[in-house]
Amino acid sequence: MKRKLLGMMAAALVWGSISGGTNVQASSLHTSPQVFIDGIWQSDVLTLEGRTLVQLVAFNDPTWTNYSYDKHTKTISITNKAKTIDIRITAGQQEALVNGTKKTLDVPVTIRNGRTYVPLRFLSEQLGGSVFYHKQSKSTVVQTPSRVMQMKTLMEGELSDARQIAISLPVIYEKDALKREGEGFTSRYVFPEGEALRFIEEHRDLREYIEISEHGFAEVKWAEDKYNTPGAKKREWGKKPAAFGNSIYFIDQLMLDTTEYGKIDSAGVESKLGRIDRTQPENKSKVIVAIEGEKRKDARK
Repeated sequence: MKRKLLGMMAAALVWGSISGGTNVQASSLHTSPQVFIDGIWQSDVLTLEGRTLVQLVAFNDPTWTNYSYDKHTKTISITNKAKTIDIRITAGQQEALVNGTKKTLDVPVTIRNGRTYVPLRFLSEQLGGSVFYHKQSKSTVVQTPSRVMQMKTLMEGELSDARQIAISLPVIYEKDALKREGEGFTSRYVFPEGEALRFIEEHRDLREYIEISEHGFAEVKWAEDKYNTPGAKKREWGKKPAAFGNSIYFIDQLMLDTTEYGKIDSAGVESKLGRIDRTQPENKSKVIVAIEGEKRKDARK
């Protein structure tokens, strides 16, 4: 999660103005594995000589990063304010200047259909982000510097903040896992008492058990169909988790723009604690609320 440069209009001026440089032949490009940047799936990714390139505008972190463009030299300047890094890349070139020192890129900065693509790993690592490849799903998970800081909150921060981040992460499925079908406007989340890094989500037709990996993405470990048709074979995948015991639930009612929340005891008895109206400014986009007296148990330092 679920982010903008210096404003989309300014960004469009920067990226749209780059039209020269080396154009890569279509024969040398093919569909890449799926890439997530801060939880957003990138639909426009290139693979060149075995290296992944993404649109420069996709690495979108205005809190830490500024971009500017010199139309005469076709050079883009990227600065990371916190790390005091200045990067200069030029369309068609396989070389970058990092604080004035030349660095060789695996593949050149590439122009395709008027859009600028840069090597993913170079960009994220130089600007202080992170890259992780998830073998099971063949997904590359990228985090900008701001997202890296958010992951610190997820792993060891205040419980309600960590839970809010957890439910916004990209969900990674293994190849043979069950997939959600149909429409759904209500999501229900159940967390073990005091925990943020594992939960059950009920959405559309599935009930899924999700764990947060050390790299900060949500991995489905088990799923079953919520609606079992009499006489039909039950749809189920993965290993069902042990019962949570005392738990906390949150119900995100999208159409009503409300959140309901409460407790579930070890016997499965539910007790509603409250309901918030998200149309109120103080509750905007809030799905998770702090539960009085609850302390975090699963922080990872």
